[in-house]
Formats: sequence, structure tokens, C-alpha cells
Amino acid sequence: MKSNPRRWTRSLLISLLLPLCGCALLTGGRERVLARQLDEILNRRASTGAIVTARVVELPASRELYARDCDVPFTPASNMKILVSATGLDMFGFDHTFKTYLAVDGDDLWLIGTGDPAFGDPRLAKRRGATATGVFDEWAAALEQRGRTRIAGSLYYYDGALDAQWVHPAWGGSVLHWYGAPVAGLNFNDNCVDITIQPTAAGRPVRYTVAPPVTDITVINECITADKHEPTIEKLAGSNTYKLGGTCAKAEELKSKPVQSPGAFAADALRTHLAAHGITIAGETRRADAPLGGTIPPPADALVAVHETNMRDILGRIDTNSQNMFAEALCKLTGQAYAAREGRNVPGSWTDGRQAVHAFLRRCAIDDARVVVADGSGLSEHNKVTARLLTDLFAVMLARPDGDAYVDSFAKGGVNGTLEQRFAGLAGHVFAKTGYIGGVRALSGYVKTYGGEWLTFSIIYNNIPGAVEPYEALQDEAVRLLVRWPDIR
Repeated sequence: MKSNPRRWTRSLLISLLLPLCGCALLTGGRERVLARQLDEILNRRASTGAIVTARVVELPASRELYARDCDVPFTPASNMKILVSATGLDMFGFDHTFKTYLAVDGDDLWLIGTGDPAFGDPRLAKRRGATATGVFDEWAAALEQRGRTRIAGSLYYYDGALDAQWVHPAWGGSVLHWYGAPVAGLNFNDNCVDITIQPTAAGRPVRYTVAPPVTDITVINECITADKHEPTIEKLAGSNTYKLGGTCAKAEELKSKPVQSPGAFAADALRTHLAAHGITIAGETRRADAPLGGTIPPPADALVAVHETNMRDILGRIDTNSQNMFAEALCKLTGQAYAAREGRNVPGSWTDGRQAVHAFLRRCAIDDARVVVADGSGLSEHNKVTARLLTDLFAVMLARPDGDAYVDSFAKGGVNGTLEQRFAGLAGHVFAKTGYIGGVRALSGYVKTYGGEWLTFSIIYNNIPGAVEPYEALQDEAVRLLVRWPDIR
């Protein structure tokens, strides 16, 4: 029987295209399964009135696997830090270091800040096997080597690298807690005091110690030794006064509390520590309007010592530990650098930090029209982002030469930071930033699937009534599903 060339050609095309079409149908089918399962998870508490935005993107192709109200602006809480850390990294690079200087000028001693939030940071110091005041031990030794065992003049401190708006107006009562600590051009010990209590005799006030040791604070001790351990600590508004209350049955370091003036606090801590080393300062402590010599760094012949913090540590404290003051400092520092590129020599501010973030997003071809950058940490409820923006930004950052290092700056599921107690058994698969303020629970980041593929995702709940833990559980369930992609059923 004679063959039909046209029929043969059609059969060949069908045989060639069928596997491709089948693959496309299979992939599309998996996406539908993923969407159905994510919808079921994320909708589970919809009756409470909480709302959710979410998006999932497959990398490196930036293929959207799932989207839900991803262009609607939501309050991100600490997911705002994602924008700040990405912009800061782009502005400074991973090799950048932030410096704090000790210098002498005749009979005077100078403490000069440049906005480094990590100066005297207890967590970073502990990682090095040191304490927050360890840097002062090194500086005391440097002064002794110069024969400076007595400062005949005054102690000057410069904190003008960042503007004098230390506290954001939207934070309200948060300024009484460690997470609302002020941010300045000179920071120390996260701009907080740490008070440790110890029981004495039953019915008697506890003993307490203050770290770092300083002179310009007042402690009202109304905490009583008893069998029940329920101590309290309160910062009195507008002062460096801290009130201890409740009862104490065991030694405990209480929650950190912020100070009023970061620069004055750092200078007080330095002065007190030098005195403990036998290095006295005859004159007063004075705030300087300009750095020594009018420029930073100070003149080389005046320099005694320099403390440096690298960008990797800054980003780690922001993205892994969600340290608010670090994020605010980086926001302002980025704003200062942005202004300098425009020819403006001004202190770092939230206004210029906001402009720097928007400029960076536009350079990345990311739509910033719906973004509101009120602060750098996400503590303000006025911040707004979209799930599309966050996932697009994650895609851009992973494609950079320093993309792997950027991913590594985030909390790792089941391993460290704010995700240490989440995603057990998924070590090496979840790298993300959490976010929480009243009514908000956010989680955005990267997933490395069991098959070694990369996804980026954002899941943000707003209008949560009451406890956020049930919504956190839904986020975790959704991310566990993503780790299995594309092997889902």
C-alpha cells in the first residue's frame, strides 16, 4: 500500500511534539496542584479576618509558580529589613568596614563614631571570645603604650555622622524596649544597658550589676528576694532611670533596656572603663559638633586605635537576628552615602535612606510605586511592600556575584537566628527573614528544594486578630511544601 507523505509528516510532528506537550501539561499540572495546596494552607484561617499576600518564583528563570494578591501593599514588619540589607550591600559591598576611632589632641581624648551599629555589640564580641567592653581593654592598652595614663584635658565624643533624630516618631512606646533603641552616629552595646539581678536574703532587695559599667544611670531597686521568680524591669520615659520590681529566686540577666543618648552613653562607658584601668580623665565629657580635624578619619598623628566592623557581620545581625538598631543605622548610613554621591555632605537620615532604597529598586528595574519606606527595621506600621517586589528583589540579589553570600546572611531554618526553632529537619533548605509586629506575621526568603533547585517566596499576613503563632505555623507548612517542589501530589 502506498504511503501518504503528508500523513507521515503529520505523524512525525505529533511524535516529536507529544513529549514536549506532555511535559508542559505535567508542569502545568504540578503548578495547579501547588496552587491548590497553597490556597488550602494559606486560607485555613481566613474566617478570622486575617489577610494574606504570597508569591513563589522559580529561579533562575524567574518563572512564577504561585501568586496571591502579590501586588497589594502589605505591612511587612521586619521584612522591611530585606530592602535595607540589599540596598546597603549594593552601596558598600561585602568588603566594607565601619570604623570607630580613638584619638588624642593635645591634652584631650576623642571618641569618634561613624555610625557603626556593632561597636561593642555583645553577640559579635562573644563570637570572638570577648565581651562588649573588650574593645576598651584594647584601647586602654594602646593609651598605656603611649604613656597616656592620665588625660589632663576633656573627653570629646562625636556622634554627628548620623542625624540627631535618634528615635523614629512612629515608634511610640517601643522606645522603652530594646527593640526600639535609639540610633546615632556613635553607638555602643546596642545602645542598651543590661542589668543582672541576684537573690539575697528572703524579703530583702536583690543585688544587681549593670553592664556596661556607667555612671549616668539610676536604678530604682524594688525587686525582692523570694521563692517565686517573677522579676520585672521598666525604663522610665525620658530618662536613664530603670525600675526593678517583682520577685527574684535566682540570678538572671534581665531584658536589655535602651538608653537616652547613645553617644553620651558610649563616652560614659569608655570613661568608666578607662578609670578601672587606672587611666583618669581630668576634664569633663563634651559632645563635639565636628570630628577632630573636621574630617573622618582623624589626623594620622592623632590616631590611637581603630575598631572595625565588616559588612558581613552587620548583614548577619540584620538578616539572621533581626536586630532593629543595626537596620536603622544601615538605612541611615546608606542614605549618607547616597547623598554624598549626589554631592551633599550631610549626616545620614531616614529621608536619604528612603531615597537610596527607592533608587536601588529602580536601578534593578523593580517597580517601587507601591513601596513605603518609613524606617529601616520595619518597626513602623507605616511601611508597605508587595510580595512581588520582595520576590523580584530576591531574584536580582541571587544573580549577583555576591548572591551566595547574601543568601548566607539570612536566618537558616532549624539552624540559627530567628528560624532556629523553626523548620526542624530542613537544615540547608530554608534561608529567610521573619517579621513580626502587632497584627503582622511575615516570612520571605529562599528555598533550596530537595532536588537542588532554588525558589524565592514571600508570605505575609496582616490584620491578624490575637496571637500570630497559628499563622506562623501556616507559613511553615507552606514552605515545607515548597521544599518538595516539583515532587508534589
